[in-house]
Amino acid sequence: MNGHADAGVLQAITSGDLDTIEDLADRRWFELPGRYGPELLGLLERLPDPVVARRPRVLMAGVLAYQLAEARDDAQLRASMRLFELHGARLSKRLRSFARPGDALAAGVLAMHAARVRGQYRAAEAIGAWIEDHLLRTDDSGVLPWSEERRIGRPGLVALNRGVTAMVAGHPAVAVGHLRRAYEQSGPPPYQHFAGAAACANLALLAAVRGHHVMAERWLGRIRRCGPVPEWLEHHLLLGATIARAFLAIDRLDVDAAAQALDEAGTGEEQGDLWPFLAAARAAYAVAFDEPVTGLLDLDAACFAHGMGARPGPGAHPVLLRAHADLLAATGEGNRVVALAEVAATGRLLPPAARVRLLAGDNDGALAVAGRAMRDAGVTPRDALELQLVMALVHLRAGETDDARARFEHAVELGRQGLLPPFGLFPHDELLDLCARTGTDPAELGLVRTADDARHPASGPIVLLTRRERAVLVGLAAGASAVRIAEEHGVSVNTVRTQVRKVYRKLNASNRTSALARAGQLGLIPPESSRSA
Repeated sequence: MNGHADAGVLQAITSGDLDTIEDLADRRWFELPGRYGPELLGLLERLPDPVVARRPRVLMAGVLAYQLAEARDDAQLRASMRLFELHGARLSKRLRSFARPGDALAAGVLAMHAARVRGQYRAAEAIGAWIEDHLLRTDDSGVLPWSEERRIGRPGLVALNRGVTAMVAGHPAVAVGHLRRAYEQSGPPPYQHFAGAAACANLALLAAVRGHHVMAERWLGRIRRCGPVPEWLEHHLLLGATIARAFLAIDRLDVDAAAQALDEAGTGEEQGDLWPFLAAARAAYAVAFDEPVTGLLDLDAACFAHGMGARPGPGAHPVLLRAHADLLAATGEGNRVVALAEVAATGRLLPPAARVRLLAGDNDGALAVAGRAMRDAGVTPRDALELQLVMALVHLRAGETDDARARFEHAVELGRQGLLPPFGLFPHDELLDLCARTGTDPAELGLVRTADDARHPASGPIVLLTRRERAVLVGLAAGASAVRIAEEHGVSVNTVRTQVRKVYRKLNASNRTSALARAGQLGLIPPESSRSA
């Protein structure tokens, strides 16, 4: 802006000309709160609360001003965002009262944010769907790419928020659809391209998480073509791109580039929608570069900071569950990985479960789990590589060398696309054998260590309980008697006692107390259950 324009903006803010401020907020988007944040926040502090509630576009400008403020203490920022969360929740109850499209859009986006913060992802998505339908029926602006109206009104913002909502809800395929629309709907620079740039960043992240490196690089390149993003806005708007670069560097085993990207992204403890992906990237770094114990501590800190209270369990975001499983496997806690995979409602944990079975010598179990995972329609290139390695080693151990070579060659093909860390998770000597059998250069796969330089400990023996045995173990943990357990499951007392003896034998225990302690250690029951016995 020139000096005359600056004076006009400051005059509007100083005089409290809310109509002009709303128009500026539509036209300048992030530029207004970015350049005039302190003045906007000062105005909001002076305005009566009922007035602010009737002006969602002014309120949104204030939200952005708080988010972009560099000098604010983190505790102050959290408190401020909680205040706006409250405003968003209130706006969600009166969305239909806003007649002007710009007001409905701003109120709706704030309401979506409030619902997301509270973990109410279905409510956030319902609000987003309603806004887009409402705007489709009441506002024609932005329909044509050459339309002058496309230069105002935050094009693509609702689709972007629906995409972010789907991301944090654990629905990547849905997220991709919304984010692509945000990219397609975005307007021209210098002010109306922001949703498109953010959408590209998040699409790059989703692609990188799955192991689609070429696609991730393509979306990263499109960010620049959307238009320039001011440096002060990059962390807020393009965090997804930074995390994507971290994943790509980790997959190349480029420790310096990965560390730099993670340093730019921050810690998983910070506020923001993408914290699960950042925590997962830090976990991937810890597994790839021999720091799994530190990785577990960092993951625990991130989950605790966001109110989860413990490391990820059933119901957590899929990327967090996978990060936890990979870290547990890297520290030799194979039983915990298997237990987590059995109770989690996601196929993302099957690859690490197959791997720890293989490392424990349960070749048949590993092959069965790997086969099941490969049939999953949602299997990613990253998972497919790991599963191919599991099956290759099972065939190699069985003397089925042709099948072993074929599976390994499939894994190598994926590895050459930049997916190298999985090769470091399997026995080095066996992989070198397969390299020799297929004429593959080990260095090409990151296999540059000596055969006795094991990156991660092998998994100990896996304790596998039948469904009935797990039910009996849960009953024992709850303090129930054999009679009570028999009544609950409709079987005889003798049957329960037989199952109890089998559980004791598998856990190498002689009584209930030692059995529950061992089960808690292996992750077969929650730790608090073992302590309450």
